[in-house]
Amino acid sequence: MSRIFITGSSDGIGLATGKLLASQGHTVILHARNAERAATTQKAVPSAKVLIGDLRSINETKELGAQANALGPFDSIIHNAGIGFGATSSREITAEGISAVFAVNTLAPYILTCMMERPKRLLYMSSDSHYGGDNSLRGVTTSHSYGDSKLHDMMLANGFARRWGDVQVLSMHPGWVRTKMGGSMAPGGIGEPTRCLAEWAVGEGKFAGLESGSFFSPKGVERPDRAAGDVGKQDELLKICGEVSGVEIPE
Repeated sequence: MSRIFITGSSDGIGLATGKLLASQGHTVILHARNAERAATTQKAVPSAKVLIGDLRSINETKELGAQANALGPFDSIIHNAGIGFGATSSREITAEGISAVFAVNTLAPYILTCMMERPKRLLYMSSDSHYGGDNSLRGVTTSHSYGDSKLHDMMLANGFARRWGDVQVLSMHPGWVRTKMGGSMAPGGIGEPTRCLAEWAVGEGKFAGLESGSFFSPKGVERPDRAAGDVGKQDELLKICGEVSGVEIPE
């Protein structure tokens, strides 16, 4: 049996993946933004432990990382949390003076990755919205662009893949599916990406053997935007995240 931690798992693909893994007998740690959402998540997956933390807040993200780390080590960590595309917080500036989109989609996975013991498998949820994203990093901490943030997730994945040869680090595009973020008009359901993600999380299925740094969707390995592969920009983004959060990448 495997141990899996999934951020942003109070609804959508995150919750569905947690349910499926728990039903298979795996140990699942889920995450919700607040107590109300945590309560509904706990009802949905009674066997899971649900941690609370608002990823807009650097301090709460650090506290979440400490709590999750105490429950580890994990076989797989899935950075699934994300905001954008019409969310009420999509143009919010946080108390720390940074964009909520940057805080949740980019900075939070960086902080959690650095704070938590390395898993066997690490995944950053990206999107095909990353194509055409801006990797110049100009004004990155106040950017509200969802596409830019999904490019950042791939840059984080590639940056950590280069550093940590003992961890399989991937980024994923789940497809345009019917979730709160994807909307009711999305052509796909969450079944296929959920099954795909759950298989990968326990080291099974066609993506279990992918080379670290790969980008994939349920259909197969995808070709990322070239901007995601710029090593200099990857390192610059990691440096910015470290300076903003005060969290350094462990050796």
